[in-house]
Amino acid sequence: MGDRAVTAPARHEYHRVHDAVREYQAFARKLRGEPLRLIGSVVAPDDDLAAAYARATYDEERWVEMAIVPRESFMTLWAPGEEVTE
Repeated sequence: MGDRAVTAPARHEYHRVHDAVREYQAFARKLRGEPLRLIGSVVAPDDDLAAAYARATYDEERWVEMAIVPRESFMTLWAPGEEVTE
């Protein structure tokens, strides 16, 4: 038969529903003496919805504490591949 051209599937573009959304990092601990650990992230237009999304998304465990922090609040001190200057 003849040669058939193979085409790649159409690439899906992601569009946010709301322009003013922020990413929040979610942290939790199971026992009071444990440090908080990163359990995931959520995207929301405000703090209240971010809290609701985090509770709904990460409620599979019995956490004694859960916290969310806006991603832009983190300050990177150094990253992989960077030299640390003193």
